[in-house]
Amino acid sequence: MLRDLNKIRNCVVEGLDETIGTVADVYFNDQTWKVHYVAADTGNWLQGRHVLIARECLQAPKWETASFPALVKRSQVEDSPKFEIDQPLTWQKEKEICRYYKWNTYFPLNEAELTTFPGILTSANGIKDFSLSAVDGEMGKIVNFLVEDTDWVVRYLVVDTSKWLAGRTVLVSPMWNKSIDYNEQSMVVDLTQKQITDSPEYDPTAPIERVYEIELYDHYGKPHYW
Repeated sequence: MLRDLNKIRNCVVEGLDETIGTVADVYFNDQTWKVHYVAADTGNWLQGRHVLIARECLQAPKWETASFPALVKRSQVEDSPKFEIDQPLTWQKEKEICRYYKWNTYFPLNEAELTTFPGILTSANGIKDFSLSAVDGEMGKIVNFLVEDTDWVVRYLVVDTSKWLAGRTVLVSPMWNKSIDYNEQSMVVDLTQKQITDSPEYDPTAPIERVYEIELYDHYGKPHYW
């Protein structure tokens, strides 16, 4: 099922013994768009620190209680390497944290392999509000994300096109991106302005059904992901 990332934020991360914190952000590969880490705000017990929690140690979410059981203890989290949520997650920092917890790493352990490693690890908060352009001009800005809750892949970017389409919000798959410029805070997708303008209407208050996704992909002329 597709989940609104705004509703995933602030879900409680429950450790093996006590509450760790609340979800503040997620980190994903900008080519596969698969989520690899959750950043949790620990609140008062660690003086507002954020900590990184790998997807591999998160169990099935309990949506009825808005909580994420995690296979870590408070004592482990308390002694974990410092992590700054407003900074990029570097190869060195990820390696340090994963060695501490004995997690698998997203980045290769061999630094020499980084030059050919596909994609970079970025955060949802890091690219929110990026401008989004079609191949023939700007269309809006990224305001939210829809995440598949079974395999934890970002399936859709929610794009506010109010400047162009009189308040409409549209969905675009991140897999259709042609380029991402982190310095300019912009993304270009392999679609035309007319395709986006004429796309099936998105209702953020309604769940995404497969019939809508078929209509959306067929409209854009893109192969289905399922």
